[in-house]
Amino acid sequence: MTELATASKSEVENFWNAASCGEVAYARGADFQAQMKSQADARYQLEPYIYDFARFSDGRGKSVLEIGVGMGSDHQLWAEQQPLRLCGVDLTERAIAFTSDRLALFSGLKSELRRADAENLPFPDASFDIVYSWGVLHHTPDTQKAFAEAARVLRPGGAVAAATAASLDPIVGFISSHRGASLA
Repeated sequence: MTELATASKSEVENFWNAASCGEVAYARGADFQAQMKSQADARYQLEPYIYDFARFSDGRGKSVLEIGVGMGSDHQLWAEQQPLRLCGVDLTERAIAFTSDRLALFSGLKSELRRADAENLPFPDASFDIVYSWGVLHHTPDTQKAFAEAARVLRPGGAVAAATAASLDPIVGFISSHRGASLA
């Protein structure tokens, strides 16, 4: 993973387009639904603190943006909260397809999904009450710009919840959490 720290945006895109995070190790099963369940079960068993950090229930009736949807397990949990508006972006078509297909398994779960760059979000200023990203923003070549974009699209009084790897050393593997609106 340390090679992603100095990679160009196209190299990062190619890396994650080859396989989404958790796809190879955890998406097991005879069909797509079983694979998605297996991936989510493994994700939340390995990282149970995502629930408390994300505060998915805070999204009910709000406008929520997830930056880096991956295989869509967190995005599904946001969608289940019935936000006023839910948007998800990812640098890769693969992740957008996984998330779209995952939401299609569940009647009534909706989201505006699009391929986009975290450093150049395709939304007007002050568009969202919550901007969420788990383990994504440190992969972009200009992490500071990605955080500035998250702050730009956040409404006054909103919350940015973003977790990044504080150390890309696989032995250390610390997570740095950022919660709050004053990130620019």
